[in-house]
Amino acid sequence: MKFFSNILLLFVLLLTATQEIFAASPITKPGEEETEIDSKNLKVLSWNIYMLPKIVVQRGKRERAHAIVDTLRKSDFDIIVFQEAFFPASREIIGEGLRTIYPFQYGPANNTGNTLKTSSGVWILSKINLKLLNVTQFKNCVGYDCFARKGAMLLEGVWNNKPFQILGTHLQADGFDIIRQKQMDQIYTDLLAENKREGVPQIICGDMNTEREMNDHYCEMLNCLDAADGEISGVEKCSYDGENNPIAQSFGVKNKANYDYILVRSNGMKMKTLKRFVSVMRKGKKYLSDHYGVACELKF
Repeated sequence: MKFFSNILLLFVLLLTATQEIFAASPITKPGEEETEIDSKNLKVLSWNIYMLPKIVVQRGKRERAHAIVDTLRKSDFDIIVFQEAFFPASREIIGEGLRTIYPFQYGPANNTGNTLKTSSGVWILSKINLKLLNVTQFKNCVGYDCFARKGAMLLEGVWNNKPFQILGTHLQADGFDIIRQKQMDQIYTDLLAENKREGVPQIICGDMNTEREMNDHYCEMLNCLDAADGEISGVEKCSYDGENNPIAQSFGVKNKANYDYILVRSNGMKMKTLKRFVSVMRKGKKYLSDHYGVACELKF
């Protein structure tokens, strides 16, 4: 009897210990961990930083570059798409200053060496590894824009275990709408359509030099790229501010306008652009560019 009593006592002790272990351990339902990961949204910033080429006399580029580093260190963007990142010294300051946060840096696109022309100025910094799919250089340009190898580059990455593509570009400046249309057609043909895959969204970022307020040109941009835009939330609605920004005012601009965009081609992916907003880039009272940044938070 004592033998069976000891066996019974041992069984009770084991059962009690097992219950205590399970009670102390959190129970994870199937898919719960994946849901928590999937809830993290992709945050993208597109920003023309007004760093003109070395040949252009422009005071304070290095100082602004340091201020840009200080400002972006406090942000939480996952990918940054710069335009007008022409000046090598400023790129070095920004690239090195942000390298611990954005170790993956691509471009500037069409930076092919020693000629009278500079690069496209399109430069992408990322927290995650991206794969360069292709680069295109515009066949059509007018005026000062022809001194840069303007174009676009398309990269692909993975977010929440889902592939996506991101494109950076900077279109023809001033009132040359036909030139911009040809450039957008080239972006669509060479990059977007060529690399389109069902279920892989394409995020288009850049200074499009196309005013949202000019409805015909704005709609033509969306049609050319077969892309969707969205409403801008927050107090500031415009990326170019001639009312308050002294750098923009130095060009004789007195009104507000939108030239900068983050557009989306979902390509069959069920996704949401949760938030678009204009990021007024200043350090204290000092404005860091003639453009403000445009940001978008995406969930897919």
